[in-house]
Amino acid sequence: MAAIGIEVVDAALVAVREGVRVAASPGVALLAPEGLKVGEAAAAAQRLQPVLAADRFWSDLAQDSYAGNAGSALSHADLAHAHLAEVWRAVAAAGDEAVFALPGSMRLHQAGLLLGIAGRIGIPVAGVVDSAVAACAGLAARAHVLHLDMHLHQAVLTVMEGATTLRRRRVEIAPRAGLKAMYGAWAQLVSEAMVRRTRFDPLHQAATEQQLYDRLPGWLAGLAAEDSIDVSIDTPAGGFAATVRREQFTLAAEAWYAQVAELVQAGHRAERPTTLALGARAARLPALAARLAALPGLEVLELPEAAAAGAAAARVAEIGPGEPAQLVTALARSHAAVGAAGRAVGQAATHVVLEGRAHAIDERPLVVGLGEGAGRRISLGGSGEGVSRAHCTLLRERGRSIVRDHSRYGTFVNGAGVDGEAEIGAGDRLRVGSPGFVLELVAVD
Repeated sequence: MAAIGIEVVDAALVAVREGVRVAASPGVALLAPEGLKVGEAAAAAQRLQPVLAADRFWSDLAQDSYAGNAGSALSHADLAHAHLAEVWRAVAAAGDEAVFALPGSMRLHQAGLLLGIAGRIGIPVAGVVDSAVAACAGLAARAHVLHLDMHLHQAVLTVMEGATTLRRRRVEIAPRAGLKAMYGAWAQLVSEAMVRRTRFDPLHQAATEQQLYDRLPGWLAGLAAEDSIDVSIDTPAGGFAATVRREQFTLAAEAWYAQVAELVQAGHRAERPTTLALGARAARLPALAARLAALPGLEVLELPEAAAAGAAAARVAEIGPGEPAQLVTALARSHAAVGAAGRAVGQAATHVVLEGRAHAIDERPLVVGLGEGAGRRISLGGSGEGVSRAHCTLLRERGRSIVRDHSRYGTFVNGAGVDGEAEIGAGDRLRVGSPGFVLELVAVD
């Protein structure tokens, strides 16, 4: 019995079992007269029968959206069912459970439909987690983390933060900057290079067009280490080749690269040090990582292809049961955030002291701010200038004491600003607001 992590993205279903990637099935279906094909079989014939191909059934997952020609009886949900069933049959054994890693662009009703499809197939679901949070919670990264993933039809940026617990804050989308559009531009680039050199156009015939698209991923991988790549197409009449430079690939994709850069800039403030984690599909795009790394205050890390699915399977105990649908959007970080407060944290604080009165810090959130309110609360007096009504929260979480900032004015530990949240220890001084109030943190045995 094992937990199988399955990342669900329109580009592919990626599955990990016991730490090993066991599937990366393209999100393509072919509504062929001889029967429905999905995954690799469909992708291998997509250019041969383009009118019969469908590739939006995961991005537009719904029961009332239909694929193929008008009159097709197959909905997007039907195609998703067929695709997921094929992958599950290929990777699962008796007693295995699935942990789904879903992109932040997937809506809750679509996640619910996915769970319904899994139930119809007979897949036991052990949990559902945001794919960006799963992929990044194990990184030694900064408190502010961005995750960029390239889908087939859009680019998705997930904004996360937290020193000890990584939480999804929001999701931004570039709706036209997807892999399909870029691959189309690069296929045209290769075709034009071959026409100039050999007068052979690989896009003129379905068989050679299919071969070109099949070989594009390998050419992109080669451009990661080389300034140029030799591209070739085989035909019964012989081979045709040309040389294409990395610069040509990046120029052909400039319109989409610019949208991706704007997307990242929208989620990043230059004055706040940030880690940008590139999903494998984004990291493979020629020169994109270097372009994004040039943005001020941004460090760039590249993730392996199975990062989300692998982490989902490995952390199933934290993610919890997925039925009914409970999408997990926060996970404990494996490493304290790099530079989270610029200090080492000693013994965890058990109490916070204000004006001689000690308040326990435990699993029940303790809100610090102006005025009265429900739940456990430290109410601050004074005019309230520079302090919010619910300014910050103190609590114990997984054996550590943390402060979580909610304010407009800032929360500070030993003079260092809290970016989202930070761990707090005995002897630390907590300043709430500007100029604000100072509270002492202590540990009582």
